[in-house]
Amino acid sequence: MKISLNLGQNDTYTSDVDREKALERNVAACRKGDWEAKARLLNTFMPLLTSLARRRSSETAAINRYIEAGKEGLLVAARHYRESHSAKFQIFALGYIENAMNQANRRGLLARFLSLFRQR
Repeated sequence: MKISLNLGQNDTYTSDVDREKALERNVAACRKGDWEAKARLLNTFMPLLTSLARRRSSETAAINRYIEAGKEGLLVAARHYRESHSAKFQIFALGYIENAMNQANRRGLLARFLSLFRQR
């Protein structure tokens, strides 16, 4: 399946190079624990996360679950990414996002299953 990297393009950067450098700065700041950089990174990737979630389900609850899982995957990717990798961060992070979204249903189902035993 072909997935377009529909990242937020409503920013004030004049070129793709500026946008790419800002993304690299945000990823580096995320590794250091900068909450504002994490928020900027999540805002940048929100159109992609929403698009991927909507391709997986049409139910609002499921879409929200996929988006939250995708956010977790994005932040894990930011922790593991190094500039020495040959791939751009967007491509690198896509694998983590997809994996986290694939795991979202499994964790949800298991959590519901275990909650049945806790209520008794």
